[in-house]
Amino acid sequence: MGPLDDQVVRADALTATPDGLDIAVHSHWYRALPLPSLARVDLTVDGQRVDPATLAVTVNGHRYAFAELAERGDEYWFTTDPVVLHTPVATGTGREHRVQLLLGLSIPYILTGPDRVPLVAPSSTDKTLTATGARP
Repeated sequence: MGPLDDQVVRADALTATPDGLDIAVHSHWYRALPLPSLARVDLTVDGQRVDPATLAVTVNGHRYAFAELAERGDEYWFTTDPVVLHTPVATGTGREHRVQLLLGLSIPYILTGPDRVPLVAPSSTDKTLTATGARP
């Protein structure tokens, strides 16, 4: 567990929406990263693994399917702004959910090993949070 893991998913991170659950996720890295750097999102809600193919990601006011992020190298995730993971998990305002998230950020400017592949900086979160109502 890294020193910023506790801040990746904060106490107010969950929002119930008409079609699922939004989870605000903050970066544990110290610099802005291009969207393809969001390389791994292993999300479990209430013990059920969420298929990444069903995830949508909102960043900088744009919503993308998780698979589309690999093509969005011209857009950045800034350290002060959360990305919002949207999952079709049924919920309601005031309901508690256990959220487990393994996040892997690929750091394109730190190359490691004999093959010189980008470093993947992991972060792990396991929290029980209460869903608030949709934000205006």
